[in-house]
Amino acid sequence: MPTPVGWRLLGVGVAAVAGGRVLGILELYVIGATAAAAVVTALAVRLVHPSRLSVRRRVSSSMVAVSEPLDVRLEVENRSRLPSPTVLISEQVSDADDVRFRVAPAPAGSAAAGSYRLQPARRGVLEIGPARVEDCDALGLARRRRTLESRTHVIVHPPIERLASPRLPVGGDLSLPVEFRRRPLGLTSEEFDVLRPYVEGDDLRHIHWRSTARLDELVVRRFEPSRPGSMTVVIDTRPPGDAAAVQDHTTSVAASIVCAVLRSGDEARILTTDGRGTPRLSHRHDVGAALEFLAVLEGGQPNIETAAADRASVVVAVTASRAAIDDAGARQELARRLGASLVVTCGAGRSGPASPAADLEGRWIHLTGPGQLPGLWQQAAAAGRMAGARP
Repeated sequence: MPTPVGWRLLGVGVAAVAGGRVLGILELYVIGATAAAAVVTALAVRLVHPSRLSVRRRVSSSMVAVSEPLDVRLEVENRSRLPSPTVLISEQVSDADDVRFRVAPAPAGSAAAGSYRLQPARRGVLEIGPARVEDCDALGLARRRRTLESRTHVIVHPPIERLASPRLPVGGDLSLPVEFRRRPLGLTSEEFDVLRPYVEGDDLRHIHWRSTARLDELVVRRFEPSRPGSMTVVIDTRPPGDAAAVQDHTTSVAASIVCAVLRSGDEARILTTDGRGTPRLSHRHDVGAALEFLAVLEGGQPNIETAAADRASVVVAVTASRAAIDDAGARQELARRLGASLVVTCGAGRSGPASPAADLEGRWIHLTGPGQLPGLWQQAAAAGRMAGARP
């Protein structure tokens, strides 16, 4: 079909032809006929020799954090025997205006590329596409439009703050002596369960010399296999924790904690007070599953449907409840119902602290905004308060 320029030129040509015939001015008639013929010829060329273009979309990452740049690259391949025209591409992007840009002509059998950058403003699934490809002739008089239905989905997860790995015991047994603890949650193979006679090939460093002297034969230690620790992060989705702006903060806190746990080789799980959650995540590559769950988390229910966690997992509760911020008793009750060893509150209360704070004796961290968790988390981890007795 004609472009806006083509429509105007066609209108001028038709008017000039009509005026030339009425007024008997041959020059005006010739000018009008030439203008109209140019538009018709351009349309005919586009119909007889349509451009053969294929478009491939590539994104810099299938998962990005809120406000993190996302680069989108479109590769236009010219499969015809003639050079491609200038291509105008318009891409639909969810929750944003369409992106429009031009791709330069490509010689026959080659490709040209164009790119643009997105910066997602909130959590969720960002859908890119479909794309509308519009190619014009050299004079810009006629164009051909096609819609490419391919879509690309990108997970936009909450921001992650890098935290120190928590110093917690294995199996949720909070009575283990300090020498059984390691940097991550689990128990290392430095502890042994039984002694056995030495056999050829055993590591001499594992000989238990005290028992060897007593029994008058070489005895070695048989080590326990390494076991991962486990942490459960419970997000309070009761009002006001069901609001999108609040969940942007609470999910960021949960994401930061879970990433720290999985990075250290331990297990983690995310639950909400209304019963939603992830399966047990046991590998650092499972971070994607946690972030995808947090990216699409919305809404909540006023009641607590999640039962108190078992003793095999250390629990951290994340809440925006004003009662929990203002009242130590409310925090302790929430910790009791969820089996939590640490409560992290987010936001502002009515009479609670107006700035970030850590009450290590009360196993409480209070946050008022982003960037505050790493320092307070470090204090709690160093003090061992996350491994204190549950209320």
